[in-house]
Amino acid sequence: MTITNFSDVIVSIAVAAITAIAGYALKYFQSHKQITTVITLLEPLAKDAVTAMQKAGVDKYISGIMKKNGAYAIVQSELAKLGFTTADETLIKNAVEHAYAMLINELNNVYPQAQPKSEDEQAKADELAKAEQALADAQAKVNALQN
Repeated sequence: MTITNFSDVIVSIAVAAITAIAGYALKYFQSHKQITTVITLLEPLAKDAVTAMQKAGVDKYISGIMKKNGAYAIVQSELAKLGFTTADETLIKNAVEHAYAMLINELNNVYPQAQPKSEDEQAKADELAKAEQALADAQAKVNALQN
């Protein structure tokens, strides 16, 4: 075999390998297009949800945990409306927390929060928040088991 023929064989093998890898990569990315769409939608949905919960706390006191759970529920609900029923909970919670961290200073200036009237009301609000968190965790477990 001459060097010219040997290099032709190597080039042919390389072209075949690149074609196979490119085809596989294209198929892989197309199958994960839904994940890319969810990630793209999460940031604006989380920002809107955090803003809505902060705005709700202007007239009556809402604890931080209740705001977080409310924002999480809003994002999850909006994703469900768009047809995404198996979105990763951790991904949603992280998006909500990230949006809160990025917006909190601005939101506190725009939407000053109502304060609890008494320690008793604060204790009730905290207990309610814990119960709502337990309910949200239980609902998430039910949803996970149904899928």
